[in-house]
Amino acid sequence: MQATTGIFFQKAPAKRTIDDLIPVKLRVQTKNNKKYYSLKEKIRNERWLFIHENDIPKVMNDSPRGKFKDMRREYDRIVGEAEDIINSIPVFSFGQFEEKFFNKAGSWDNVFSAMIEHIKMLKIEGRFGYATSYESTLRAVKEFHEDKKLKFNSRNRVEDRYKDYESGKKLAFQDITDNWLKRFEATMKKGGKSKSTIGIYTRNIRRLFNLAIKDHSVKAEYPFYKYKPHQAGDRKIALSLHQVSLVANYNTDDPQEIFYRDTFTFSFLGNGMNPADLVRLKYSNIKGGEIVFLREKTKNSEKSREIHVTVTGRMKGIIERHGNRAIGHDAFIFPVLNNGMSEKQKFDMTKEFVNRLNDFLKRIALAVGIKERISSYTARHSYATISKNSGTSVEYLKEALGHSSVAVTEAYLKSFESDTRRKHAENLEKQIAI
Repeated sequence: MQATTGIFFQKAPAKRTIDDLIPVKLRVQTKNNKKYYSLKEKIRNERWLFIHENDIPKVMNDSPRGKFKDMRREYDRIVGEAEDIINSIPVFSFGQFEEKFFNKAGSWDNVFSAMIEHIKMLKIEGRFGYATSYESTLRAVKEFHEDKKLKFNSRNRVEDRYKDYESGKKLAFQDITDNWLKRFEATMKKGGKSKSTIGIYTRNIRRLFNLAIKDHSVKAEYPFYKYKPHQAGDRKIALSLHQVSLVANYNTDDPQEIFYRDTFTFSFLGNGMNPADLVRLKYSNIKGGEIVFLREKTKNSEKSREIHVTVTGRMKGIIERHGNRAIGHDAFIFPVLNNGMSEKQKFDMTKEFVNRLNDFLKRIALAVGIKERISSYTARHSYATISKNSGTSVEYLKEALGHSSVAVTEAYLKSFESDTRRKHAENLEKQIAI
């Protein structure tokens, strides 16, 4: 079950009535959050909304008697109804639960309110990257809908910004048509947004639309049959094996250059490991000469599966050079995160690590004569294309990259094909040059 529920007796002194009665609530709890709900709208006898503390064991024991038996049946009925609703929700959210449990319309009649609720749920789930993406989409849609730029004071609390987004002109899902999406795209282009950014915005809107229809019973014509969002348009740079070697063997005495050179190399040798996965590796992930881990990006997905990476001699040397050996088996290997950080702090530190890695990779690339603009993800792209060109099967790469299906891997590899064809043609031309 994605969430658990049960009766909760609110024993805190401040919550008791003047007669020292304890409020009875429904508790709904996920891995990262919990909420308490009044039973006033659900209970058949309002006298059972409160209870004497001495009567709690009489109600909650295995064989309650008399009036306590009736109270227990009523509490069990409410909990059973809550459990049925939780089980009916494909991906649990408190918003969906509240809509169904209390039979209220909810916030999904307004696109802005729906997106804010979705953002809050992503943050509860620790998916801060996606939450940030939706916050950018929320701002873009709001500015387009009201035809004006939004100005926020840097000191504004997030909650205050959300209130601003929900105020003003309402936007219903019924208002989002294929023509609306085309006008939105044209306005974004005029404002200087790239195809990649516009694609992210419109794919986020599509995802929200799907949730609205599937999980919140929103009745609206589906505009994405006619309008197709742009796919990720950023050109994926894949280095040759020689170029990867230049970076991996770059000679320097600068400790920071050494660290970021090594983390790039570790990522490449580690099946093109993403930076978010690399910084979250712990010594406990090393098992029998392999690193075994779940991708941060898909760890909450039903299709998520363990990735196994053989620890090569070079990787072992990098761990020995930079690892937090003295801290313990549950310590993070690389000195970027620590166990005392919140998930939001881990996200922020990972983002800072990626930015610094990108800066140092540009410096190293310039020093070794690589003209391509490389980044932290170049290690992953290079691993994939070098492996494919050396004859590695797509099935093997699917497992190594942690993709959910061969189709995903094939689509990922396809993005490198034009670049490979170009380089091949250029090499042939050089060979026949007089």
